[in-house]
Amino acid sequence: MDVDRPQHAILTSCNDCVYVWSLSKPPDGNSEVEFDLSAVMTFRFTHADSANGGVSFRIGDEWFETSEQGMLHSSTTEKAFGGHRNPDNMVYVFDSSYNEANGLLGVALSDGTLRLVNSRGVCVSVLSLPGCESHLTSFSWDSSGTRLVSCVATGHMVLWHVDSGDGRGQIRVECTSVLCGGHEIGRPIFGGRYIGGKDEDLLLSWGVDGKLCVWDSRSRGEIYQPIATLVGKSDYPIYAVDVAEAAEGALIGRIAIGGGNDGGFLGVPAFIYDVKQKEDDFGMVEAKENDSPAPAK
Repeated sequence: MDVDRPQHAILTSCNDCVYVWSLSKPPDGNSEVEFDLSAVMTFRFTHADSANGGVSFRIGDEWFETSEQGMLHSSTTEKAFGGHRNPDNMVYVFDSSYNEANGLLGVALSDGTLRLVNSRGVCVSVLSLPGCESHLTSFSWDSSGTRLVSCVATGHMVLWHVDSGDGRGQIRVECTSVLCGGHEIGRPIFGGRYIGGKDEDLLLSWGVDGKLCVWDSRSRGEIYQPIATLVGKSDYPIYAVDVAEAAEGALIGRIAIGGGNDGGFLGVPAFIYDVKQKEDDFGMVEAKENDSPAPAK
């Protein structure tokens, strides 16, 4: 069953579900900033060996593909992700993102898999690496919808190439690279982001070790070292990053990072860095802290 894509939508998640909300703008002339939210679709995830790759969906009060009860108890997987803290053996959602270029919803899960789901609720691909039993913390698409990066709690990142084929719904996904250096092994990476102009030739990564690394986003094979480590603050775990890219000139861009272990009276500090290319080292970049970082309250 297909659902018309809302013009404006918001994704939220809770436990094992992803919720799609339609966002309606207020009528013209309304001075109040108000928006109406209405539920469009709900996706529920369980173990990948269940029907439809462990994905069911609900429109209104009706569930499709598998029953609501079956999604909770139909798996043959015995391992409980999270151990005794997860007595119901649920598969939790850690991140989700919709890509407009390919029309796919990607969901990073606690069982170490990344599921790709189309707008009809069909799970078209289950991505995982053999032997990887750690949860995914996050993932990110590139703007073209042909590449994505998944971040693993072990301190690794995995690069994937997504081929939509001939447009008849067949999706082919290939693992192109495993990035296993730069960050401390065994400590979670919290995010990755494609940057570097319209071709997005670079990839940022950040994690609990307080490092912000930049990689070649088109790497192949196993990579043990990033192009550069822009930030290294061992006492400042990085949870969020935003980037403003410069179109031309020596200034490549400006990066804001947010994190820290705890906040004082003024809150947790957020740092802003100017990122420039070194004049004496072709292709290398460095980050210089902006003169006036402001604490985030």
